[in-house]
Amino acid sequence: MSTIYEAAGGMEVFVRLAEATHQRCLADPLLNHPFSHADNQPDHTERLAAYWAEALGGPPTYTTAMGGSESHVQRLHAGEGDYAVTASPRFVRCVVESFDEAGVPDDPKVRRAITDYVTWAATGPFQAWGRSKDDVPDDLSLTHWDWDGPIR
Repeated sequence: MSTIYEAAGGMEVFVRLAEATHQRCLADPLLNHPFSHADNQPDHTERLAAYWAEALGGPPTYTTAMGGSESHVQRLHAGEGDYAVTASPRFVRCVVESFDEAGVPDDPKVRRAITDYVTWAATGPFQAWGRSKDDVPDDLSLTHWDWDGPIR
C-alpha cells in the first residue's frame, strides 16, 4: 500500500496545498494575523509543504534539508490558548477547501486521511503548549501519520 504522500500525488500537490491554504488563511479575518507574519519567511509555504509531506510518508526534507524540528514548530504555536481553540477548526477548513485547487485526488480515503491528520495536528499537539514556548521540550520528533493514524 502506498503512503498518503504518494497517494496524494507527491510534493507538487503538497506545495500547491500549502500555497492555497496560506492564501485562504490570509483572507480569513481570524487567521490573517498569524499568516501575514509568515510573509517574513519567504519559504513559509515550502516549509509547510515539506512538513506535511514528511508527516504523511514523504521524504524527510523538513527535518533534514530544512533543519526543521517538531520542537521549533510547537514553540511557534505555544501560548496561543483560546485563540488556538477558535482558530484551529477554521485552519482545517482552509486546508480542506484547498483540496480541489491543489489537485488533491478526489479519492475519499486520501482526502479523509489528510483531513484527519490536519485536524489531529491542529487540535492536539498545537494546543498542547497553551502557556508558554518555554514549556516545549527540546527533543520533540515529528509525528508520522499513516492510513490508520499517528505512528512513531
